[in-house]
Amino acid sequence: MFRPASVLLLVAGLTAAAICLEGSRTPTREKPDPLETPAAITTTILRLEERLDEAESRHRVARVEELIADDYWGITVGGGIITKRDVLAEVAGNEEVSSQSSDQEVRPMGNAAVYTALVSDRGRDQKTGEPYALTTRVMDIWQKRGGEWRLVNDQTTAVTHDHVSQ
Repeated sequence: MFRPASVLLLVAGLTAAAICLEGSRTPTREKPDPLETPAAITTTILRLEERLDEAESRHRVARVEELIADDYWGITVGGGIITKRDVLAEVAGNEEVSSQSSDQEVRPMGNAAVYTALVSDRGRDQKTGEPYALTTRVMDIWQKRGGEWRLVNDQTTAVTHDHVSQ
C-alpha cells in the first residue's frame, strides 16, 4: 500500500520526468522549400537576372526592391561594401545606362544558385557628363526563401578587354 508521502514523491518524480521530456523535444521546423531541378533553377535565375538588369536600367526601384533580399550586401568594383539601400538609391538616380551580359552561367546548389557573367555597361557619368564603358565579371548569389528567389550577395570585378577571355 502506498503512503501519502510515497504518492507525493511518485507524482513529483513523474511530473519532473514529463517536464524534462517536454523540454528535450526537438522544436518543429519549417519545411525547407522543395528542391527544383537544376535545369529549372538555371532557367529561373537567368530570367531573374534579365528582369533585374531591365529594372535597374529603367530605374524601376520597386521591381529591384522585390528581387533583392533585405539582408543583401555586395562588393563593388572598387572593393566597397554596399547594401540593398545603396542599390535602391543608385537605381533611383537618373544616370543613363545600358547593360549587356554574356558568358552567363548558373550553378544550382539546392535552394541557392551562383550566377556568373561578363557584363558590358555603357553610360554617361552624372558628375562629368563624359561617356564611359565598363566591362566587369559579376558573381551573384541567389537564395530561395519562402518560395521566392532573392539576390542575397554579389561581387563585381573590373576586367580589361585584353583579359576578357582569360
